[in-house]
Amino acid sequence: MPLEVNKHVQRIRRYQPFDVDTSEMIYELQADWTQSLFPVVTLNYLLNAIERPTTRTIVLTGDAGHGKTSLCASLLAHLRVEAETITPEVRKAVFRELSEAGDASRPIGRTRNERPLYILKDLSELSLRAGAHKLVELLAPPDGGVAVICANEGQLRKCVAEDDNLNNGGTGRAKILVETLTGGIARGQVSDDEGAVTVINLNYQSVAPASANGGLIPWVLKQWTTTQWSRWKPCETCDARKVCPILANRNELSDPTRGPQRRSAIRDVFAATEQTGAVVTTRQALSVTSYMLTGGLSCENVHAKYQRSHSNRLWQAPHLYHQALFGDRLTQQQRHLVPAFFALRKLDPGKVSRRQVDDQLDPDTSGDFPPADASTYLQKVRTNRDVQKQAEQLRGLYTFLRRADFFNNDDDKDRFARMGLHAGDDFARVQDKNRDPADTRVRDRFLKGLEAVQGIHRAGSNPDFFILDPAFFTHRARAAVISRRVPSKGVEVVDQVTQWQEEGRTGVTPEMQNAVEWLNRAIYIRIPAVDPDQGAVSVEADLLRFELLTRWAAGLRSEVQHEAEIRGLSGSLAELADSSNRDDEIQVLVGDVMRKLMIDIGDKIRSVRA
Repeated sequence: MPLEVNKHVQRIRRYQPFDVDTSEMIYELQADWTQSLFPVVTLNYLLNAIERPTTRTIVLTGDAGHGKTSLCASLLAHLRVEAETITPEVRKAVFRELSEAGDASRPIGRTRNERPLYILKDLSELSLRAGAHKLVELLAPPDGGVAVICANEGQLRKCVAEDDNLNNGGTGRAKILVETLTGGIARGQVSDDEGAVTVINLNYQSVAPASANGGLIPWVLKQWTTTQWSRWKPCETCDARKVCPILANRNELSDPTRGPQRRSAIRDVFAATEQTGAVVTTRQALSVTSYMLTGGLSCENVHAKYQRSHSNRLWQAPHLYHQALFGDRLTQQQRHLVPAFFALRKLDPGKVSRRQVDDQLDPDTSGDFPPADASTYLQKVRTNRDVQKQAEQLRGLYTFLRRADFFNNDDDKDRFARMGLHAGDDFARVQDKNRDPADTRVRDRFLKGLEAVQGIHRAGSNPDFFILDPAFFTHRARAAVISRRVPSKGVEVVDQVTQWQEEGRTGVTPEMQNAVEWLNRAIYIRIPAVDPDQGAVSVEADLLRFELLTRWAAGLRSEVQHEAEIRGLSGSLAELADSSNRDDEIQVLVGDVMRKLMIDIGDKIRSVRA
């Protein structure tokens, strides 16, 4: 049998920006028109939004790579045909029209209500002055039409600032776009009060949302490995099939028994990555998934290895999907092309040592492609150099085994801890609408962590929360002045959606969670303000910050390494300090002991235990 080159593998590799023979993963350069697109919920939201009589302007914003152009193309395609399946011919026609009329100079289509539709496919193609004029023009499209604008957030803000310069010919009208964007960040609403302007911030778009289908990552893995079996047929007749890590990855992820749990574990890693504060765009997710599935190899690379040795099974290990996902073989420069690799590597289960996991790992069960020859790391050592070499080999071996076991293990209850996130389960518990309201463990740990940020370490579970005078946040001596004591009973911990509802004070469900593939990425602790008439002060914590707070609450702290986090949290806590206290009584924390300082006649200061 000959050595076969699988065109499906070549198509998958196009999503990797590491080689000169690969194209960027953007809609305009997509060559495979038969490849279906992920049915993102934002498309349905757009189809409904353009039919509202009040809608005039819709802005799709966020980082580059979220698929703004792809959304516009899909929108046009659905307006052209009634069928659920969009044919390759329709998609090609839509692409041509976007290239010709994507500058919003003329209508590119019509809504179902026969309103003219204008699309500006990339605001970055215009200068700041031209972009500002175009934004103002599309705030009221001709003939009562609807305009869809694709704009990176930075370029959008620059063009709005240009229009806000009244001394330079600006009108000041475009600022409604940034105001709506800011309102979305604060309250989760995507439209202005009149419903004329809608701004969808795709930085909230998740590639691993908390939805029934799991989002883009499971969908792509299924599309590439299981949906179209015929695309993998060339591999069945290839001479190198028994030593090919690409085919091995495909078989592992498409296995009817173990495949679903492996794909689910990959989705969980991406979800945790987004919850640590990283923004993973659609382009980055596809690049990582492509690299993971192919191991960074092409068919020609595998053939060259096979021709050197038909039976060698020791070179494949770094290219298996559970190793390639973390980009070990990529250079720093290559990782910068796909920043998601940096965020994924922070949650690498191969770097987390847990006794209950490591004791069960067996190198003899590492599969068809072991990470190393057992004779190399079991040989006797004679010199210090041999010791260092053996230690490095064992470290690599356990990294491989931990990663493989993470994705092969069908117990998903321990996944956060295996990624080094011991507070992950508590973080997820806050987002559970059915949780027991009497369970205060997360709240108490959150408050204890915030006290630790201020240098307060009290034993046991306390019914109140101390806030130091801001002057003592960074210069903590043996004693510190207590600015305020907050009863824990009035403090609550909520998820992102509940926080938006509380901030909006309208009881209306935030639109953002319906406009994008939604995943709660942060939790908030709401602490009553000093003035009862003011709203609560909220302290935000993504998964990584919450993990830090939990560890600080347990007594661990590194002021130098996490100086920026401590400074940010201290700024939030300063809003809770009570500067209006004019009593002659001052509460002081001396070590862990509360004392009262009272001013007596003659300005004498008397100290008593509180």
